[in-house]
Amino acid sequence: MADLLLPDHVYLERFEDVPVTAGLASQTIGLSKPVVSPQFNTRHLGETLICLARAMGGSLAASFPWADYETCLRETLAEKWDVLMKDGVWTAEQMTTAGSSFRAPALEAATIGVEGEASAFPLLLIPYDSLRISSGYIGDAPFMIKTVADTVIKGKDGFVDINPQTAAEIGLGEGSLALLTTPCGEASVRVHLDEGIMPGVIAMAKGLGHTAYDGYLADKGVNINELIGPVEDPSSGHDAAWGIRAKLAKA
Repeated sequence: MADLLLPDHVYLERFEDVPVTAGLASQTIGLSKPVVSPQFNTRHLGETLICLARAMGGSLAASFPWADYETCLRETLAEKWDVLMKDGVWTAEQMTTAGSSFRAPALEAATIGVEGEASAFPLLLIPYDSLRISSGYIGDAPFMIKTVADTVIKGKDGFVDINPQTAAEIGLGEGSLALLTTPCGEASVRVHLDEGIMPGVIAMAKGLGHTAYDGYLADKGVNINELIGPVEDPSSGHDAAWGIRAKLAKA
């Protein structure tokens, strides 16, 4: 149904710069190089943009003066190009101060704590990802939901995993219906006993509790995002909500 098709090369057919902006001690740029010629009538996305700009003319064309995308990369990377072509990676010298590694003062800030008082919420609720449940914006397809174990979701009921020792202290058994409460909300869940879960910890799969989509996915399980509030990392200011204190009680 499209009016215009602009197919891109696959990664094996094109040049691609790979900047690494965080997580390493030094600035690092990688370069992937084509290993085969384009197999079909495709064009690198960067080159498509250059051609479109040239066709539009004026100041837009002047902003894209390169003949092709490879020339754009070569001129943009400048003195890094030869190193990248030879080694595939360029790394800046590590920043040092007085002979020691540079370290930002903000990283010395105190570590964050888990939200909730231990006296009121004795358990720690941890979300986990599952290979069979999509936890992004798009939900699972009907077939994938049918492959999810009935110890994760059964009918419309979602489960929490809990160590048998912890469950026994609360008076819960396999499949028991329980009320899960956190400082952010509460939900009705069922219990799955799992020796692999540390005592005092409960775990719940991400990607359930949708209110949209079809009858295979909508209104099934619990949306764990409604039970875990945002927590700010004082070092970076980013959200760091990987767990929250909780309690379970017989329903």
